[in-house]
Amino acid sequence: MFRRHFAALACALLLSVSAAAETVSPVRLVSGNDYQPFADASLPSGGLIGAIVVAAFAAADVAIDPVQFEPWKRGYADMLAGDFDATFPYIHSPERDTEVLFSDPVYDIVSVALFRAGDDHDYDGPDSLKGLILCLPIGYAASPPIDALIKGSLVRLEQPATPDLCLKQLAAGHVDVYVNAIDLVDLRTKALFGTAAPFLRAKQPVYRQSLHLIVARENPGGAALIQRFNEGLARIHANGSFDAIVKRQLGAS
Repeated sequence: MFRRHFAALACALLLSVSAAAETVSPVRLVSGNDYQPFADASLPSGGLIGAIVVAAFAAADVAIDPVQFEPWKRGYADMLAGDFDATFPYIHSPERDTEVLFSDPVYDIVSVALFRAGDDHDYDGPDSLKGLILCLPIGYAASPPIDALIKGSLVRLEQPATPDLCLKQLAAGHVDVYVNAIDLVDLRTKALFGTAAPFLRAKQPVYRQSLHLIVARENPGGAALIQRFNEGLARIHANGSFDAIVKRQLGAS
């Protein structure tokens, strides 16, 4: 009797250990601040993209830890180092493509050029910005047309810490042009200056691009994680959850 009981107990312990070994740890996510309405710890769900990312992982039955927020450059570096499994939201760039894998587009954005009213500047293509002082926050990737101007030294570059500082520098006349997503530009302009914002927004978009979740190429499970996320993202598009999140989050912002 004792031997049978001991054998049963040993078997149960082995099964318990085996099950524990197969348990998958929750996904560790990091994002950054001052990218409203897309990402900021002060916003509901950490911003629009955070809400979409959490919903997509839930739809794919993937457990995640609460999203952490760090300065953009630190969060990106910590993700590459393996301290986090993924980060968001990021646009595609050739430099990043060598280091990370990109998810399917999480949200499409339209970049616009903002000038100070009365400065007689407008945007009708990259050449129209030549010789101007461009503001680009630290840690932000420039869209391809703007990146070409920067690399060709065809614009002077100022890089403060946040988009809000770019808007303040533009209003003060320290820079000539600021380019960013229309959602962010409109939201922060209204928050900082109200209806009397001293800016002129170009009617022609600078670029259309997408925001993504990214994982390090050296992450052994990175490709599988991207695949699961993409599956969840497709599901929330199909069931209407995506549109509901966008409506709720932009309304909240």
